[in-house]
Amino acid sequence: MKNICRRIFMKICIDGIGASKLSGTDMFSYTRELLSTINSSNKFTQVFTVWDNFPLKKYFVRLQNINYIPLNIDRTSSNYDDLVSFLKESSIDIYHSPNNGFSIPKEKYCRYICTIHSLYPVKHKKFTDESYYNKFTSIVPNSLENCDKIIAVSEFTKQELISEYNADENKIAVVNPKCSPIFINMGTDFSLSFLKKHYNISRPFIFYAGSITERKMLDKIIMLLKEINKKNNNIDLVIAGCYKGKREPYYKKIKDLIIENHLEDNVHFLGKIKFSHMPVFYTAAICTIDFSTYNDFPLSIIEAINCSSFVLCNKTPTNTTLLKKAVVYTNFDDFNLASDIIVSAENDINVKMKIISLLSKPVLTTDEDTLAIYD
Repeated sequence: MKNICRRIFMKICIDGIGASKLSGTDMFSYTRELLSTINSSNKFTQVFTVWDNFPLKKYFVRLQNINYIPLNIDRTSSNYDDLVSFLKESSIDIYHSPNNGFSIPKEKYCRYICTIHSLYPVKHKKFTDESYYNKFTSIVPNSLENCDKIIAVSEFTKQELISEYNADENKIAVVNPKCSPIFINMGTDFSLSFLKKHYNISRPFIFYAGSITERKMLDKIIMLLKEINKKNNNIDLVIAGCYKGKREPYYKKIKDLIIENHLEDNVHFLGKIKFSHMPVFYTAAICTIDFSTYNDFPLSIIEAINCSSFVLCNKTPTNTTLLKKAVVYTNFDDFNLASDIIVSAENDINVKMKIISLLSKPVLTTDEDTLAIYD
């Protein structure tokens, strides 16, 4: 292994697959903000990122301190020989794999860091694609062993790493993901006008953003909408998230549930939308819904809160620890109260503003917190 001198200025390489290929996911948001923060810092002499998708999108072109490297790694076979060669040839001091350590090489050269977002594939195997489960369980343990530092996105994830893999606690640091500064209140009038023009959305709506998978409990959101429509059938549900590929079976189940409850005219699946459009949806929505039964870090909830949207969510360990009184917790057994809140907020803007005023603000991760990953 390379002998690394502990100095302020170093050469770093980051696997950018999350930002280059995984739009519409928390991995995209995490990697995007990581690169943005590093680009604005003076901590490194050179910054490289392994990039899988050219030409660069405009946002990434603007990150002028980042060098985008087209290594064309064979990720399906987890062959990272070309990556190790690049690390050696470029005298890299730190290599960071933000995507659950999937791209940590077996051969040790420099200081390796991985970010672990979730152990969901291990904890909930029956809801996980078999090929992904096999890849996760074959790669992650070796990455944990081979890394000099492991970043857990929450204390919840850290404890799962210790209990599931007996990971070395001394190597684990909890660093919450940073919320992008684009998530601000965009103004209700502008947001409503924008959505009408670009998405043909003109009726009031509740908003869900995320993957279309079992753990997101979209069936419960549909049942909430059904209860809402008993009181106000002019309120819709807008869903932003990928529903193709391995997500299609669950998507079809949800579509059947929608038809069964005669809600076809009230539910709009948009698929993946532009990252830069997300603040507009959060601002325009009556509220945001997140009923995930398992989450490592509630990034989309924090994004919504920063846009002045109040959030109805499930009581998961992560939510109650990190969000505390920043959200409205919902009882799945009875949606009467939740539907009353939503209908009242739609009928009277003062009710909505009162709800928001009563909620606290979550503590946000700073640039300094993020850069501490590399200390």
